[in-house]
Amino acid sequence: MSESELCRPLRTGVFTLVCVSLSAVGHVVSSGHDVPLTGLLLGTAVVLAVAWVLSGRRHGPGMLTAWMLWGQLALHVTFSYTQAAGHADHTGAVLVQDPMPAWAMISMHLVMALVSAWWLHLGENALFAFLRFMALSLIPLLLVVGAVPSTRATTSVRFSSADQHPRTRPPYLCHSRVLRGPPPVLAA
Repeated sequence: MSESELCRPLRTGVFTLVCVSLSAVGHVVSSGHDVPLTGLLLGTAVVLAVAWVLSGRRHGPGMLTAWMLWGQLALHVTFSYTQAAGHADHTGAVLVQDPMPAWAMISMHLVMALVSAWWLHLGENALFAFLRFMALSLIPLLLVVGAVPSTRATTSVRFSSADQHPRTRPPYLCHSRVLRGPPPVLAA
Protein backbone atom coordinates (compact mmCIF):
# COMPACT_ATOMS: atom_id res chain seq x y z
CA MET A 1 0.00 0.00 0.00
CA SER A 2 1.49 3.34 -0.98
CA GLU A 3 1.80 6.40 1.21
CA SER A 4 -0.88 8.06 -0.90
CA GLU A 5 -3.35 5.25 -0.23
CA LEU A 6 -2.95 5.56 3.53
CA CYS A 7 -3.66 9.30 3.41
CA ARG A 8 -6.44 9.11 0.83
CA PRO A 9 -9.34 10.24 3.08
CA LEU A 10 -7.26 13.10 4.47
CA ARG A 11 -6.15 14.25 1.03
CA THR A 12 -9.69 14.03 -0.34
CA GLY A 13 -11.17 15.98 2.53
CA VAL A 14 -8.57 18.74 2.44
CA PHE A 15 -8.86 19.14 -1.35
CA THR A 16 -12.65 19.35 -1.11
CA LEU A 17 -12.59 21.77 1.81
CA VAL A 18 -10.10 24.13 0.17
CA CYS A 19 -11.75 24.00 -3.25
CA VAL A 20 -15.34 24.51 -2.06
CA SER A 21 -14.67 27.11 0.62
CA LEU A 22 -12.45 29.31 -1.54
CA SER A 23 -14.82 29.03 -4.47
CA ALA A 24 -17.82 29.91 -2.30
CA VAL A 25 -16.09 32.95 -0.81
CA GLY A 26 -14.96 34.14 -4.23
CA HIS A 27 -18.40 33.56 -5.71
CA VAL A 28 -20.17 35.45 -2.92
CA VAL A 29 -17.79 38.41 -3.18
CA SER A 30 -18.02 38.47 -6.98
CA SER A 31 -21.76 38.01 -7.37
CA GLY A 32 -22.94 40.04 -4.41
CA HIS A 33 -25.36 37.28 -3.34
CA ASP A 34 -25.10 34.41 -0.92
CA VAL A 35 -24.65 30.83 -2.12
CA PRO A 36 -27.65 28.71 -1.09
CA LEU A 37 -27.04 25.71 1.14
CA THR A 38 -28.22 23.36 -1.61
CA GLY A 39 -25.52 24.77 -3.87
CA LEU A 40 -22.85 24.25 -1.23
CA LEU A 41 -23.98 20.69 -0.56
CA LEU A 42 -24.26 19.79 -4.23
CA GLY A 43 -20.89 21.36 -5.04
CA THR A 44 -19.25 19.62 -2.09
CA ALA A 45 -20.68 16.23 -3.14
CA VAL A 46 -19.45 16.60 -6.72
CA VAL A 47 -15.95 17.76 -5.75
CA LEU A 48 -15.69 15.11 -3.01
CA ALA A 49 -16.58 12.32 -5.44
CA VAL A 50 -14.05 13.44 -8.04
CA ALA A 51 -11.39 14.11 -5.39
CA TRP A 52 -11.82 10.59 -4.00
CA VAL A 53 -11.19 9.08 -7.41
CA LEU A 54 -8.17 11.30 -8.02
CA SER A 55 -6.56 10.94 -4.60
CA GLY A 56 -5.41 7.38 -5.23
CA ARG A 57 -1.98 8.67 -6.18
CA ARG A 58 0.00 11.89 -5.92
CA HIS A 59 -0.14 14.42 -8.73
CA GLY A 60 2.33 17.10 -9.71
CA PRO A 61 1.60 20.82 -9.46
CA GLY A 62 0.43 21.01 -13.09
CA MET A 63 -2.12 18.23 -12.75
CA LEU A 64 -3.23 19.55 -9.36
CA THR A 65 -3.78 22.99 -10.90
CA ALA A 66 -5.76 21.48 -13.76
CA TRP A 67 -8.03 19.60 -11.36
CA MET A 68 -8.41 22.67 -9.17
CA LEU A 69 -9.44 24.68 -12.24
CA TRP A 70 -11.97 21.99 -13.09
CA GLY A 71 -13.30 22.13 -9.53
CA GLN A 72 -13.61 25.91 -9.64
CA LEU A 73 -15.49 25.71 -12.96
CA ALA A 74 -17.84 23.01 -11.68
CA LEU A 75 -18.47 24.95 -8.49
CA HIS A 76 -19.02 28.21 -10.41
CA VAL A 77 -21.67 26.55 -12.55
CA THR A 78 -23.29 24.89 -9.50
CA PHE A 79 -23.29 28.06 -7.43
CA SER A 80 -24.60 30.19 -10.31
CA TYR A 81 -27.40 27.73 -11.03
CA THR A 82 -28.50 27.47 -7.39
CA GLN A 83 -28.23 31.23 -6.94
CA ALA A 84 -30.42 31.83 -9.99
CA ALA A 85 -32.96 29.28 -8.75
CA GLY A 86 -32.86 30.78 -5.26
CA HIS A 87 -33.30 34.35 -6.48
CA ALA A 88 -36.27 33.37 -8.60
CA ASP A 89 -37.99 32.30 -5.37
CA HIS A 90 -36.76 35.20 -3.19
CA THR A 91 -36.57 38.83 -4.16
CA GLY A 92 -34.09 39.98 -1.46
CA ALA A 93 -30.42 39.12 -1.32
CA VAL A 94 -28.43 38.67 1.83
CA LEU A 95 -25.52 40.74 0.57
CA VAL A 96 -26.41 44.04 -1.00
CA GLN A 97 -23.78 45.08 -3.53
CA ASP A 98 -23.41 45.31 -7.24
CA PRO A 99 -22.11 42.14 -8.83
CA MET A 100 -18.75 42.19 -10.56
CA PRO A 101 -18.55 41.76 -14.30
CA ALA A 102 -18.25 38.19 -15.62
CA TRP A 103 -14.54 38.54 -16.40
CA ALA A 104 -13.87 39.57 -12.79
CA MET A 105 -15.70 36.52 -11.44
CA ILE A 106 -13.82 34.21 -13.79
CA SER A 107 -10.51 35.81 -12.82
CA MET A 108 -11.39 35.43 -9.13
CA HIS A 109 -12.07 31.70 -9.66
CA LEU A 110 -8.81 31.41 -11.65
CA VAL A 111 -6.78 33.09 -8.91
CA MET A 112 -8.46 30.94 -6.25
CA ALA A 113 -7.62 27.81 -8.25
CA LEU A 114 -3.96 28.77 -8.70
CA VAL A 115 -3.41 29.80 -5.09
CA SER A 116 -5.17 26.75 -3.66
CA ALA A 117 -3.34 24.35 -6.00
CA TRP A 118 -0.02 25.87 -4.96
CA TRP A 119 -1.02 25.68 -1.28
CA LEU A 120 -2.21 22.07 -1.57
CA HIS A 121 0.95 21.01 -3.39
CA LEU A 122 3.20 22.52 -0.72
CA GLY A 123 1.06 21.09 2.08
CA GLU A 124 1.06 17.62 0.55
CA ASN A 125 4.84 17.70 0.11
CA ALA A 126 5.27 18.79 3.73
CA LEU A 127 2.92 16.05 4.98
CA PHE A 128 4.71 13.26 3.12
CA ALA A 129 8.14 14.61 4.12
CA PHE A 130 7.02 14.57 7.75
CA LEU A 131 5.66 11.02 7.44
CA ARG A 132 8.91 9.81 5.83
CA PHE A 133 10.95 11.53 8.56
CA MET A 134 8.86 9.92 11.30
CA ALA A 135 9.13 6.50 9.67
CA LEU A 136 12.90 6.80 9.28
CA SER A 137 13.26 8.06 12.84
CA LEU A 138 11.03 5.53 14.56
CA ILE A 139 12.03 2.32 12.79
CA PRO A 140 15.62 2.29 14.13
CA LEU A 141 14.35 3.22 17.58
CA LEU A 142 11.83 0.38 17.55
CA LEU A 143 14.48 -2.06 16.35
CA VAL A 144 16.83 -1.04 19.17
CA VAL A 145 14.11 -1.21 21.82
CA GLY A 146 12.92 -4.57 20.52
CA ALA A 147 16.46 -5.98 20.50
CA VAL A 148 17.17 -5.18 24.16
CA PRO A 149 16.72 -8.30 26.25
CA SER A 150 14.25 -8.22 29.05
CA THR A 151 15.73 -7.42 32.49
CA ARG A 152 13.29 -9.64 34.33
CA ALA A 153 14.83 -12.78 35.68
CA THR A 154 13.00 -15.91 34.79
CA THR A 155 11.78 -17.67 37.87
CA SER A 156 10.42 -21.09 38.39
CA VAL A 157 6.71 -21.57 38.33
CA ARG A 158 5.17 -21.11 41.76
CA PHE A 159 1.61 -21.60 42.79
CA SER A 160 0.46 -19.22 45.46
CA SER A 161 -1.80 -20.27 48.23
CA ALA A 162 -5.07 -18.51 48.86
CA ASP A 163 -3.87 -16.78 52.02
CA GLN A 164 -0.90 -15.08 50.33
CA HIS A 165 -1.47 -11.56 49.10
CA PRO A 166 -0.88 -10.94 45.44
CA ARG A 167 1.99 -8.71 44.42
CA THR A 168 1.18 -5.06 44.32
CA ARG A 169 0.45 -3.71 40.89
CA PRO A 170 0.64 -0.21 39.56
CA PRO A 171 -2.66 1.70 39.94
CA TYR A 172 -3.39 1.55 36.24
CA LEU A 173 -3.27 -2.27 36.34
CA CYS A 174 -5.35 -2.75 39.51
CA HIS A 175 -8.30 -4.18 37.56
CA SER A 176 -6.28 -6.33 35.19
CA ARG A 177 -5.91 -10.06 35.35
CA VAL A 178 -2.89 -11.92 34.06
CA LEU A 179 -3.99 -14.88 31.97
CA ARG A 180 -0.59 -15.76 30.57
CA GLY A 181 1.01 -19.09 31.26
CA PRO A 182 -0.20 -22.65 31.68
CA PRO A 183 -3.50 -23.27 33.39
CA PRO A 184 -3.30 -24.13 37.09
CA VAL A 185 -3.25 -27.82 37.92
CA LEU A 186 -6.28 -28.92 39.87
CA ALA A 187 -5.72 -31.34 42.70
CA ALA A 188 -7.51 -34.62 42.15
